[in-house]
Amino acid sequence: MSMYDPLRDKLIANASASIKMSFAEIEALIGRSLPNSAYDYDAWWANEDPATTNHSHSRAWTVAGYAAEPNRTQRTVTFRRTS
Repeated sequence: MSMYDPLRDKLIANASASIKMSFAEIEALIGRSLPNSAYDYDAWWANEDPATTNHSHSRAWTVAGYAAEPNRTQRTVTFRRTS
């Protein structure tokens, strides 16, 4: 079980083409703070192939059929449906 499973489950349950969440909302959902790299680097939000990535956070949204589009200045991320 990944700490990002609650995020995956929320995205799977979402019927919209996109969902915008604040970093704080994601932290409340997963029950802990995002790592500093999520705040500092767009690369943390990369949309990696879920079959090959070792990054459980990326797998959470890609398995759910979404791509992440971060706005680190506003501390938000928009997840857009890809499939």
